[in-house]
Amino acid sequence: MKNRIVCIAAAAALLAALTFGGCKNNTNPDPGDPDGEYRGTFASVKDHPGLYMYSRNGYAFSTGGTLALYAPFETEEEREAAMSLGDEVDKLLAELESTLSVSVEGSDIYKFNTADPGARVEITEHTYNVLQYALDVYEETDGAYNAGVYYSVDLYGFAPRADGEKRPYDRESPATELPAEKYVSAFKELATAFGDLKLEQNDGKYYAIKPQKTVTVEGDSTYSLSIDLGGIGKGYACDLIDEMVDEAGYEYGYYNLGSSSWQINGSAVSDDGKWNLTSRDPRGGILGGSYISRRATNTAVSTSGDYEQYYTVDDVRYCHIINPATGSPIQTGIMTASLNGGTAAEADARTTAICCMGLERAVEYINSDEVKAEGLAITFAYAAADGKYYVITNRPQEVNILSQNYTRGNTVDADGNVVLIADLQQG
Repeated sequence: MKNRIVCIAAAAALLAALTFGGCKNNTNPDPGDPDGEYRGTFASVKDHPGLYMYSRNGYAFSTGGTLALYAPFETEEEREAAMSLGDEVDKLLAELESTLSVSVEGSDIYKFNTADPGARVEITEHTYNVLQYALDVYEETDGAYNAGVYYSVDLYGFAPRADGEKRPYDRESPATELPAEKYVSAFKELATAFGDLKLEQNDGKYYAIKPQKTVTVEGDSTYSLSIDLGGIGKGYACDLIDEMVDEAGYEYGYYNLGSSSWQINGSAVSDDGKWNLTSRDPRGGILGGSYISRRATNTAVSTSGDYEQYYTVDDVRYCHIINPATGSPIQTGIMTASLNGGTAAEADARTTAICCMGLERAVEYINSDEVKAEGLAITFAYAAADGKYYVITNRPQEVNILSQNYTRGNTVDADGNVVLIADLQQG
């Protein structure tokens, strides 16, 4: 197909993440080559003569992704190399989707979830790696991150399923009718078995051993542990793609999957080589808007929150993030959490965990030796009982509050510990 060369003429922001000069990427094939396969767009960068951005959109884990590379791209060979990298990214995403998806029959996760209790399920190395990340963060957060809450997520209407699959607890309208307590309690108990999942390697093969634990719901049937690695799988994909970008020699750009999972390299369009990161206001309404910004480069970035997928019943918000401690959607006061550092897979799991922790436990986690040792930058938005919104962060000097609806909720002491302001400490 022909290369697309266009000019960036205006500034645009990607929701909940990087802000950069650019126009919306064209995801259609070249109009001059209607039968050609879409392989991305090359665009000259305004105010940066000789610099081009190669951007390519894809789709995996039920969300969109964008690969963006900044370089001169002076020759046909250089442009072809960028497009070939995009081809490899698409192949990897398809492989991970078929391996980690809950709803794809024959995937590793589908086989695990449908296996008998105690079964030894052969899995791919990718699934093994993601499960190891999941188990590590499960232990690190004392179970606040738990990939075993699949049935709870499904119970509230947020989990993917194989086409046409029906279950006994289905309701005509999950968004208006809450589930029976017997299911909430049973699936909460079942999720505790995730920590008993075992991984094995033998003769170059990988296995997951399903826990023996089951729960029986009165008037229904018996359930064994099911897992969903979709969230952490997005971060894992970002990590692998970032390695591919580095190996290809690109210094500037990023890859994102959805609005939550990112790996960013250097910025070629800023004086300090950093990107401007913004996080969506979780109570900003349909139009969104951002509540904080900070600058960063060469790091994984993740954001989790209760504003992407949710419904309300009797003025109570029910979102897709399940608190393992209750078996129900989070009601912790933490509306959204953002994290820079570590791997993107770990970051996705950690931000989910923070949303489930509640204020005091989240502060204890941020102040932990593990977080300090890894140099993780963590910020979250907290809705206090009095209706006020606060920004809690261990990097106050780096985080700018953009919305007048939010107030700084903490300081940081000489040891790097988050110290809540008096009003929140009393609350």
